[in-house]
Amino acid sequence: MLLLLACTTPVDKDSSRDPVVDTAGEDTGGAPDTGADSGADSGDSATDTGEPDPPADDGWPAQFVAPYVDATGYPTVKVGEIPAENGVDHYTLGFVVAASGSECTATWGTYYSLEVGPSAWEGGGEYFLYDQIAQLRADGGDVMLSFGGAANTPIEAACTSVEAVVAEYVRVIETLDLTRIDFDIEGSWVAHPASISRRSAAIAELQAWAAAEGRALHVWYTLPVLPSGLTADGVAVLQSAVDAGVVLDGVNVMTMDYGSGQAPNPEEKMGEYGIEAIESVHAQLTSLWPSLSEEEVWARVASTPMIGQNDVAGEVFDLDDAAQTVAFAEAHGVGMLGFWSINRDHPCEAETEWAQSTCSGYVDVPDWAFSRAFAAYGD
Repeated sequence: MLLLLACTTPVDKDSSRDPVVDTAGEDTGGAPDTGADSGADSGDSATDTGEPDPPADDGWPAQFVAPYVDATGYPTVKVGEIPAENGVDHYTLGFVVAASGSECTATWGTYYSLEVGPSAWEGGGEYFLYDQIAQLRADGGDVMLSFGGAANTPIEAACTSVEAVVAEYVRVIETLDLTRIDFDIEGSWVAHPASISRRSAAIAELQAWAAAEGRALHVWYTLPVLPSGLTADGVAVLQSAVDAGVVLDGVNVMTMDYGSGQAPNPEEKMGEYGIEAIESVHAQLTSLWPSLSEEEVWARVASTPMIGQNDVAGEVFDLDDAAQTVAFAEAHGVGMLGFWSINRDHPCEAETEWAQSTCSGYVDVPDWAFSRAFAAYGD
C-alpha cells in the first residue's frame, strides 16, 4: 500500500522449523518446465484480444471481501482466529518481496524467510502465521498473497531473468498452496520498465505452468489510482501484462492518499472520491477489454480504501464512507472489496491526524467496526 508503515524488527525464531503447509517444489535452480515459451500461445484468446478467459474455479466467491493483512507488522495477525470476531474469512497477505535489491530470493518483507513465515510471541510461546492460515482454511476461509508493496524491492527487479522470477513465484505458490496471487505495484516500480516487462513475461509463464499442473491460479493487479482513474504509468503496466498474454482476474485500485490537488476538501467525501475512482477505472478497463460487457468489466474491478486516517492529513475514510462503498459495489457487481488494513481496524488511544500502523485514528470506533461494515459484501 501507499502507507509506508514502520514494522517492528521481528524476534529471532527457529529457522529449522518445518513450514505448516506444503513445501513441495522448492527447488529454485531454475524456472519450472511449463511446456510453453514466454507468453501465451498465439492462439490463446487472452493474447489475441487482451480479454481474460474465465479462470478455473477455486471455491472463492464471485464477489468477495479480502482486506489486506500487513503480515510483517508485529504482532502477527491471527487470521485463523479473528473471523469469529470480525466476520471476515478471506484475506490478502502482504508483502512478499526480494531479500534485497540484488538477492533473488522471496521473503516476507525482508524480515522473515518464506519457509518459516511471520510469527509472534504470546504468553511465553511463539505462534506462526502458517498455522493460522491452516486454521482459516479448515474453517472455510482462505488467503490471497500479495507480491510487492510500497517498501523494499519486488522480486521482478532483484531477479535478472524471467526464469528466476518464475522459480520464486512457484516456490511461494507451492509453499503456501495458493490459488490466488496479487501484484501490488506502486511507487517508483509503477514506472520501472525492466521489472514491468519481466513481471509480465514471468506471470504468463507461471500461468502456463499452472495450467499444465491442473492448478487453479487467479491473478490480480493492485495499482495506485486518482479519482480521475489510473495514471498513464498504471495503464502501461496493465497493457504490458495483456501484451504478454497474462490473464487477469481484475484490477484492484488503492482508493486512498489522493492529495488536495486531486481530491480537494476531502472531509466526508472519501467514499465519493473512491467511487469516482472506480468508475473511471471501469471506463479504462472497458478500453483494455473492449468485448466484455459492462457487468463483466465491473466484476474485474476492485477497490481498497485506507480505513480511518489516511497518510494525507484531512483524508479520513469513515464508516459512512464504508457503507457508501459497499452499497455502490452491490449495485454494480464489483469483483472485490478490500481495505488497508486489518491490523488497523482498532481504536487508537488518542485521536491522531497521522496514519498509525495498528489503529484507525479514531478513539470511539470499536474493534473490527470496518471489518463488519464490509463483511456482508459478496456471495
